Amino acid sequence: MSRKADCQFKTNKVNRRSLRFFFAYGGFVTRNPWPFVVLPILSTLALSTGLMHLSPLSDAVYLFTPTDAPSKIERLAIHEKWPLLDGLYIPGRAVTQTREAQVSVLAREGANILLPEYAEAVWRLDNYIQKRVKVPYRGRNYTYADVCLRTVEGTCAGNDHISVISRLFAHGINITYPRFRIGEQGGYYGSALGAVTLAKGGIDGKENILMSARAWLLIYHLRFQPANTNWMSGQWEQAFRHALDVYPPDPYLEIAYFHSQTLPDELKRNADSLVPRFVCSFLILVVFSVICSIVTIDGSMYIDWVLSKPLLSIAGVINACMGIASAMGLCVYLGIPYNDIVAVMPFLVVAVGTDNMFLMVAAVRRTSRALSLEDRMGECMADAAVSILITALTDAFSFSVGTITTIPAVQIFCIYTCIAISMTFFYQYAKVFLSHIEMTFFCVLVSLFTRHEERGRHCVFMRETVPPRLHSASMVNRLLWMGSRPHPLPEHASNKKDVAGADFFRNWYAPLLVQPAIRILCGVWYTIYVVISIIGCMNLSY
Repeated sequence: MSRKADCQFKTNKVNRRSLRFFFAYGGFVTRNPWPFVVLPILSTLALSTGLMHLSPLSDAVYLFTPTDAPSKIERLAIHEKWPLLDGLYIPGRAVTQTREAQVSVLAREGANILLPEYAEAVWRLDNYIQKRVKVPYRGRNYTYADVCLRTVEGTCAGNDHISVISRLFAHGINITYPRFRIGEQGGYYGSALGAVTLAKGGIDGKENILMSARAWLLIYHLRFQPANTNWMSGQWEQAFRHALDVYPPDPYLEIAYFHSQTLPDELKRNADSLVPRFVCSFLILVVFSVICSIVTIDGSMYIDWVLSKPLLSIAGVINACMGIASAMGLCVYLGIPYNDIVAVMPFLVVAVGTDNMFLMVAAVRRTSRALSLEDRMGECMADAAVSILITALTDAFSFSVGTITTIPAVQIFCIYTCIAISMTFFYQYAKVFLSHIEMTFFCVLVSLFTRHEERGRHCVFMRETVPPRLHSASMVNRLLWMGSRPHPLPEHASNKKDVAGADFFRNWYAPLLVQPAIRILCGVWYTIYVVISIIGCMNLSY
């Protein structure tokens, strides 16, 4: 036997064994349905309690910086030499915004911010922030002086250089840039001014003399140790944000601000905005699934209330949501941190779960209605479960590869998504989660609804339907109670009926695609698409 033939034989052997396994598994679930309904529901309820302990990780620097990034080593080296500790802080030596607020003030209409009226406006704003921004807590109002990061002199690192530079400029004294010195006093202020205009001057005519500037940068460093002080500093930042939001419009200044929670707040705001979108997506999927589950009576537009599966379609979407809730709760109990990027995950998982639901329902429709319930479910599982198992494992493995990345945000997202896809598949079909001994949920729902179909019951009200006699049935029965019956011969075509949408693609769309003109048009459009894609990839910008 050749190597190729030997490989094909082994593949067919594995395929036959898997088909026999899933055929037997489908019959077993049909004979013993209720444990597979109760256990997944109970496990979902138990694992979902983890959502009550969800505590998002919001440190953007940690989440989006690789764990082995050289910048972290360099930052640590700077912190060791110039520690950001209360009483040891040296202004200008901070390389991270651990707890920090920044305000950028820009002179309106391109004016010089060093002029007296603009300098006065900047001073009023700085005084407002330091004195008027307060955090009430346990009968006391905490201001900037209570939470500031103190220098070795025991004072808050303020913005006193603004008034010094402005007064010197107002008196016509030449100020060197980016450092200035008056007698024995001086300092660096190059990072505090923006859009500066310089001129050459000094004794040798080579020094940079400050002529004008358009912006000041005000910085307020806060303590972040111990934990209770860090919490109070965070509260002051939020009060700072609110105070500047309601700050009266200044005729001289345009104000923009930033603090250490700005980026996490934006990420949280984006994540919160996804919640109504997910609800909308869920409702759209439910409506779409219900429409796609509708089957009509032969030769009419009346709904076949036996073969249609609207409730089963809704249950399929809910099944995906159960997997999402269980996975998130399990990750919380396993101690895996959560970040707001994970909020995108439900959109991916609910789409994958709903797609698998369609494949499962389509597989049971391809079985003959004249067969026994166990045989139908066995054929259904043998037809659908193998391909869906491979698809689900491929999706899960694809995201599991992402867990080896050194970027924590991507790693956390991939872990949550991988577990959610596994949980959704576990609730739908087979033994692929944890120790591979768990059972199924959606499979048994298909079995129960197929049993009602076998008995000719209504797909919604579970009562017996009226046979499809269009001429003698009343309008109420035609609209609400008409349901088909299986033909006694298993090979009869009426025993395998698909949804109305499948008839459209089979009888109209597919024949249209094989027409020579349509094939040429599709080829032309595909060529255009490939060319545009290549051009777009070649012009990517970062």
